[in-house]
Amino acid sequence: MAKYKYGVALLTGALLVSAAALAEEVKREAVIVSRDGGNINAQTREGPVTVVVSPSTKITETSGLAKRKGRDIKSLIPGLIFTVEGDQQGNAVSAQEITFKERDWKTAIATKAGTKVELAELRKAIIEGQEYVIQQEVTVYFASGSAAISAQAKSELKALAQAAPGYGNYRLSILGFADPRGNAAANERLSLKRAGAVSNYLRQTGHIEPGRVLSPSAMGEGTTAPGEAAPAGNDQARRVVVRVVTPKTQLTQ
Repeated sequence: MAKYKYGVALLTGALLVSAAALAEEVKREAVIVSRDGGNINAQTREGPVTVVVSPSTKITETSGLAKRKGRDIKSLIPGLIFTVEGDQQGNAVSAQEITFKERDWKTAIATKAGTKVELAELRKAIIEGQEYVIQQEVTVYFASGSAAISAQAKSELKALAQAAPGYGNYRLSILGFADPRGNAAANERLSLKRAGAVSNYLRQTGHIEPGRVLSPSAMGEGTTAPGEAAPAGNDQARRVVVRVVTPKTQLTQ
């Protein structure tokens, strides 16, 4: 019996040592897909991963070069890009520290909530180029009164979706427009419908990570995207402008 107990103890110890040996210290950048309590379902370049957050996990928000604020798990929302450091076994990482940027949190909030104030602030930061750089752009044109995407436009959008991940920490800005004919309120609704159709198509390509597509915005009639030339006629006014943007401070990926 004593030999049996001794053998069990040795086996248990060996299993513990083996498990410890399988654990790997990692530092990963990921985007949150969903969160269930202390378990975060996230996507990395290497594939999906589950990040386990415990009471001892240090959660920090950064702003600029030196500003750091402690945050709680409630700040970890879908669409947020974050960096996790901890021990990985299989597809699970036991998080020792999680950090994220304030601007990425604001982007995730705007994508999730879509309030006018947040979208206006985000549009200003992204499209006017205060903190972001336009890397690639596609303009989709529509028939009068229609939100249907042409085959040629789908091809261009698919190419943009395939290229977007190559820019690293990217976002897709989608602005919908209408020509000035007819009722202004109806035109604004139509411009949103067009932007929504483009947003849905981009998400369905399978090339865009969760949280990368910002909520589509209705610009209505008689307006332009910042830095965009005014349309020459109604045919050019019925459009959606899609832009791949990245932070100016982004490190080389």
